[in-house]
Amino acid sequence: MNRISRSLVALVVVSALALPAMAKDDALALVPANAVTVGMVKLAEMRTSPLSSLLFEHTDKMSTDGEAEKFLIEAGLAPLKDVDVLVVATSPRSNLGTEADVLVIAEGRFNAERLTAALVTRGAVKKNNYLVLPDNEEPKGAVAFPSGSLVIAGTERAVVAALAARTSGNGTGFRARGALGQDLPRLDSTATAWALVDVTRAARLAKGGPITSGKGPSGDALQAALRTVSTVGMWAKDKGNALELGAFGLSTDDETLQLLEDTVRGGLSALRLAVREKAPEMVTVLRAFDVSRKDDAILVEGSIPAAQLREMMAKKRAAK
Repeated sequence: MNRISRSLVALVVVSALALPAMAKDDALALVPANAVTVGMVKLAEMRTSPLSSLLFEHTDKMSTDGEAEKFLIEAGLAPLKDVDVLVVATSPRSNLGTEADVLVIAEGRFNAERLTAALVTRGAVKKNNYLVLPDNEEPKGAVAFPSGSLVIAGTERAVVAALAARTSGNGTGFRARGALGQDLPRLDSTATAWALVDVTRAARLAKGGPITSGKGPSGDALQAALRTVSTVGMWAKDKGNALELGAFGLSTDDETLQLLEDTVRGGLSALRLAVREKAPEMVTVLRAFDVSRKDDAILVEGSIPAAQLREMMAKKRAAK
C-alpha cells in the first residue's frame, strides 16, 4: 500500500470515528421526545447579518450587572461570539401533571474547565458528570459541559436525561417519535429562529394560564382562538434586506380552522388601524401579509423590510 493509499485509509477511519462524536453534539437530538415547547435560535447566522445586528445592539455590554460581567470574564465566555445555536425546550414531568422540566442546549465554543471553575466558586456542586447549581428551590438546576462545543443546562432531571441520550449515541428520538418533532417539516428549514408549541399540553403545564398576553380585544380573540388549535408554529428568517415571518396553527376541525383564520385576519386589520398614525409605513407592510388555509393548517406569511425595522428601532431608542 503506497503513502497516498495509507493516507486515504487513515482519513476514512478518522472520519468514521469522528461521526458519532459530531452526532452527539446535535442539540435537537437531545430534546425530550415528549417536549411541549421547543424553540431554536441560530445566533451564528444572526451575527453575520447587518439586519440582525440591530437586535444585538448594546446587548454585549454587561456594565449594569457587575457580577454577570465578572462571571463571564472568569469563565472566558462571550455569549454573542461563542454561542452558535441555542435550543430551549419544556417537557412535562408526568403525563397528567402540571410541573415541567426545562432544558437549554447551546452549541458553540466553550472552555469547560473555566466555566466549571467559575460556577464552583459561586457555590455549584460537582455531581457525577454535571454540576448542581446553588439554588434552594426545587427542582434543582444543573449544567453540564460534555464537550468543548456543547453546554446542557436546565432542571437536574432534564440534564441527566439529555446526557444519557448523548452517551447512548441514539439521542432521544425527538425528530422521529416526538409529537412536535413530526411537525418540524412544516417550518421553514432555513429559518433563523423558530418555535413549536403543543397548545393543549402546554396550557396544562401553565396551569390554565394564557398562551399569549391577550392585550386588547384582538389579543383576547387570538388567545381564545389559539386555545382551540392543537399545535402552533412560528419562524423568522433574516434575509439581510428583510425579516421574513411565518406562523401556522393546526387543527383537524374545520370550524376551529375557520375561527382561527377569521381571528388572524381581524387581528391584522386591527393592527393596521393601530399603527397608521404612529407608523404609517407599516400599514402597507401589514397589508402584504398573506393568510391562507391548507388542509389542516392556517398559514400566515409576510416580511418586514430592513428599512422599516431600522426606523422602528430608531423610534424606540428615541422614545427611551
